[in-house]
Amino acid sequence: MDWIRENKMISTLAGVMAAGVLVLGYLLFEAWGGYSTAMDEYSALGQQIAQIKGLALAPTEQNLKAKQALVDEYGANVSKLGGALLILQPSSVPTKQAEFQTKLKDRVVQLKNLAQKQKVSLPPDFALGFSEYLGTLPTSDRVATELSGYLDGVEAIVKLAVYSNVKSIDLLERASLADEKQAAPRQPQASAGRPAVAPPGIRPAVTSVSLIEKRNVSIVMTLDQAALQLILSRLANPDDMKVRPEVDQSYFTSLRVLRVENQTKEGPIRRDSSGALSADAAATPPPAPPAPTENQPAADNANKALLPPPPAPADSVPVIGQELLKVQMEIDLVKFSDAIKVPAAP
Repeated sequence: MDWIRENKMISTLAGVMAAGVLVLGYLLFEAWGGYSTAMDEYSALGQQIAQIKGLALAPTEQNLKAKQALVDEYGANVSKLGGALLILQPSSVPTKQAEFQTKLKDRVVQLKNLAQKQKVSLPPDFALGFSEYLGTLPTSDRVATELSGYLDGVEAIVKLAVYSNVKSIDLLERASLADEKQAAPRQPQASAGRPAVAPPGIRPAVTSVSLIEKRNVSIVMTLDQAALQLILSRLANPDDMKVRPEVDQSYFTSLRVLRVENQTKEGPIRRDSSGALSADAAATPPPAPPAPTENQPAADNANKALLPPPPAPADSVPVIGQELLKVQMEIDLVKFSDAIKVPAAP
């Protein structure tokens, strides 16, 4: 008690702090109790919601209308996306058989000239994968139209590789279309005693329709690290796969297989590195003195000139990272069909 009387300020502060600790403890206890109660209610509500979601809808007219509205909204959104994709991809231009063959020959000549200008080596039988049509015509105008669009996509890939500064294109192959070697599928006909159209009240069986068509292109190239990174980034960007810069239409691609190997399978052995180091040192000539002028002797000019120090001898040579790469890519040209658009509900 005497200490409290002698230190009234300190004892007052200590009392206030003790009272504050008690009040804060009480508030914390109350808050913890409220949190526990709210957490239990939240967990119970979550379990009820999960249970309700797992239950089947009651077969009522109201639930049917609500579900139909959600399905229609989803179909409308899918239809908008499908329409946008169809607009962004190149449209099919009707092409006759002879027109396709002429177009193929012209494109082959143009790409060979472009590769020669960019110093890119092409295979001797380079024909964009359509070599069989250099001497023969497609089976029909419909097949020629599909092949014409296919040719444009393959040409876009080759131009992308050429402008990415590859060293050479060693192989170019493409997958054949389903209609190239086959006739058009026959339409189902009504047989005897069996109607071709389903009777009223019976819904016909829904056949699966392919939303996309993938046309595979396989290409083998010799290039360096920078060209490989450039090709990969451009293939993933539709802006770099445009039909023409002024047209907002692009070829959609999907890189399915990528295989990368060093062109040199084995690294240099130690004596090769030492020999290259000696050759580099021998190939570095000493700096020559400046030429004398007419009004000054050669000896005075050599003494007065400020010569740079000779370069230090080479003490290292690059061992890895200088070799070229052998790259195989299998690229899918993705074509969206008209079935991607969902018809509006009646």
